Amino acid sequence: MAKARADANTARAQKQCGPLCRTKLAAEPAANADVVAARRELLSSESKATSDNPLQAPTWLLPAALDLVAFVAIWTGLSGHRSGQARKPVRVKRRAAKLPKTTDTKAQAEALLRHTANDNCVVLLHAA
Repeated sequence: MAKARADANTARAQKQCGPLCRTKLAAEPAANADVVAARRELLSSESKATSDNPLQAPTWLLPAALDLVAFVAIWTGLSGHRSGQARKPVRVKRRAAKLPKTTDTKAQAEALLRHTANDNCVVLLHAA
């Protein structure tokens, strides 16, 4: 169609039209008629075509899947936890108090008191 239209346009641009020019001018309406007939045939075949999908799921599949999901959910909810799955309590490791290496027992007691001042209990050592 595009080639026929381009040939017809070049033929119209000529001042004198010979037999080749008339052939090109006559080819354009014939090409247009072919395009219109092809479109009409395409529309009629599309209207006759069925839109059913041959790969349809069976009607029982959706309710069965919903039943399965409900069964698994109820089973999980009612089963409780097993003894092997119980979490073990986490033990927190405390650092040992670092004491300064002094020979004076009174200085050691004060250092320990300062070190444990942030705890909830106060520990006093009796220096003997």
